[in-house]
Amino acid sequence: MPNEERVGILVQARMGSSRLPGKALLPIAGKPLLLRLCERVDRSGRVDALVVATSVRPDDQCIVDACKSWGITVFRGPEKDVTARFLGAAHEYGFSVVIRVTGDNPLTDPEGIDQLVDMYEECRSDLVHNGHRNGYPYGTGAELIRVETLEVCDKQLKNENDRENVFWFCRQHPEQFSCQKVNAPPQLIRPHYFLTVDYPEDVELLSRIYTRFDHKDDIKLEMVIDYLDAHAELLDLNSHRHQPFSE
Repeated sequence: MPNEERVGILVQARMGSSRLPGKALLPIAGKPLLLRLCERVDRSGRVDALVVATSVRPDDQCIVDACKSWGITVFRGPEKDVTARFLGAAHEYGFSVVIRVTGDNPLTDPEGIDQLVDMYEECRSDLVHNGHRNGYPYGTGAELIRVETLEVCDKQLKNENDRENVFWFCRQHPEQFSCQKVNAPPQLIRPHYFLTVDYPEDVELLSRIYTRFDHKDDIKLEMVIDYLDAHAELLDLNSHRHQPFSE
């Protein structure tokens, strides 16, 4: 990465969730989800800093307090305007490239994040992601975007839904934004595995996984996949709750 580039992970997290309220701080096998996630993705070797990007809503003060107690940097911005929140965090911490990780995905793969940075160095696209049918399993991927691209979106996007879903907006407009998909290593491609936390059934599945691996956060994703391959009945816990990748 050129010297002038500064890459940051922004963990998008808030307490409000219609499906599973308060999930950001929900214990997964005895440890808060957000802490598991941050400690896992902070193992990436290609990023300069990690920041939790939460909202200014009073309900999210507990995220701020928790992160301070853990020694994790926090930025607060608009709840629904993710474009403004991410751009504010990027400017505050001097990032020229940001990697979006969502706060309900504790098994996000740090090696997958490193692959995004590698691909960005090669293609210099506006957005690089690995969340698709041939990418990383649902809940383990991430997205990289240039801050200059966020600045363009900030000026152009007026629709509230587009500003909240700015990464998806860019992916749906290839005529304006260059987007690059990164495939997962073949042994990790499992589009029918759902490793996010949106429902109580997801908590059960993730808790079983962490219990199997002694509650460690540095579990290799390949080991998780091998475990689920060998215990396919566990996938029935939450598969009925989720829709597969649309692309």
